[in-house]
Amino acid sequence: MKIVIPSYQRSSSINDKSLKTLYESGYLPAEIDLFVANEDEYDNYRAVVHSDINIIIGCKGLKNIRNFIFNYYDQGEHLLCLDDDIESIKILDPDSESLSGAIDFTDIVKQGFDLCEKHSLKLWGLYTCCNPRFMSNSKEITTDYKFIIGNFFGVINCKEMNLVTVNDIDDYERSIRSFQLYGGSVRLNHVAAKTKFLKNEGGAQADVNRIETINNSIMTLQNMYPNLFYLKNKKSGTGKSIMLKNLIKKNHISVEF
Repeated sequence: MKIVIPSYQRSSSINDKSLKTLYESGYLPAEIDLFVANEDEYDNYRAVVHSDINIIIGCKGLKNIRNFIFNYYDQGEHLLCLDDDIESIKILDPDSESLSGAIDFTDIVKQGFDLCEKHSLKLWGLYTCCNPRFMSNSKEITTDYKFIIGNFFGVINCKEMNLVTVNDIDDYERSIRSFQLYGGSVRLNHVAAKTKFLKNEGGAQADVNRIETINNSIMTLQNMYPNLFYLKNKKSGTGKSIMLKNLIKKNHISVEF
């Protein structure tokens, strides 16, 4: 298995977030492949991260770097993919309905890949947010059509599933393709990754036109997969939420970005 982290303009924070989270769980720097946009970014990261981390120059842009990454590895390779700003992994205690930090989450990663093998699936992930009330109302493990959030997920590399067409919200497209190709994904609903969505400098936030990029990506997905999700106005009135249709039950699953 390889650990894959794409990062952009976050050399000053990555050691205190995703890398620290991985080290605390027992993963070694040599297991980590860090993908950056260009030579300047390479120099910035090389100066601060452990020398055993493999830094690979890819390309700029979310879609471009994701596709570069999945083309970089062989078909069928096990990849643990995470964002560069993960603060910790949280596990639900079903008795107290509270969350605790998972210092060592290697068993969680192994469980994700083992369940993929058991159910002939290629994609696994965690619950979409660190909310113990929502998590406690969900089945602990699901293998049907669910949104697999892109901040922390595992794949048995399948380029037909992983190569994306949108410049943002690529995790929605990956989730849809996993359902189309394999009938679902593994989701561990008792585990979630803690991060500050849309608040950390750098990364996707470096795109000054991100709202437009997201809207264009939504329209692309709507044209490509009109029968697998629909749109709903956010309560805040600031945009749309993607609603993945639950094709097993009559209700729907809503995830706002």
